[in-house]
Amino acid sequence: MTHADRPSISPRFIVSPDWVPMPEPRRLLRGLAALFGIGFLGSVVAWQIFGALSEVAGYESVLEAELERWSLTQQLILVVLLAPVLEETIYRLPLQRQFRPGLIALSLTIGALLFTAVGSALFWIISGLAILVASLGLLKDWEPRTAIEARWSQDARIPIWSATLVFGLVHIANFDVDWSIYAVLAAPLVVSPQLWLGLMFTIARVRYGWWAGLLLHATHNGLIWSISGLAS
Repeated sequence: MTHADRPSISPRFIVSPDWVPMPEPRRLLRGLAALFGIGFLGSVVAWQIFGALSEVAGYESVLEAELERWSLTQQLILVVLLAPVLEETIYRLPLQRQFRPGLIALSLTIGALLFTAVGSALFWIISGLAILVASLGLLKDWEPRTAIEARWSQDARIPIWSATLVFGLVHIANFDVDWSIYAVLAAPLVVSPQLWLGLMFTIARVRYGWWAGLLLHATHNGLIWSISGLAS
């Protein structure tokens, strides 16, 4: 492996993602510190650029108002512990070279329970998809399963880009939206800070492991929550 081919934590991963772990895990803290800085600065820049656009497009943030319903201790647990654990399980636990239908099914099931109304059409669609994916785990010699597994392990782009896009767009729930064609078109820009952060968490997950992505996510949330508390 040449120096150029070695895995890195640079944003080059965004364009050409892969499943290669870092060969020197002892540099974990240095790598996470770099990803934390890149992620934080990038999200701030994205918010500064597109924050005004969100208001014009009909987005009004309700996150702070929602958090005010909880005590500081409850906010800390929710923002720094529960949210990172659930989100990293849903969006990034399945992101590894080996195709694991069970992990994907778990991700879909938790997502259906958390983000849809139980019994709604969307709930049953996602739940049905989870059952379908889980069944692939029982059909190890089935040719379509083998093809999916080979494609997954050889090309990380679709799994990683898809998970990151969904992670970002779900954060539209942080806004009260006056829906229009402009609001729909602006959606990826409004959640661009979350898209950027999702990529940083994904790099940590792939290069260092799921716990590294969780630690990065929790640290970022803790910083933002602390800054918001000082500003209020």
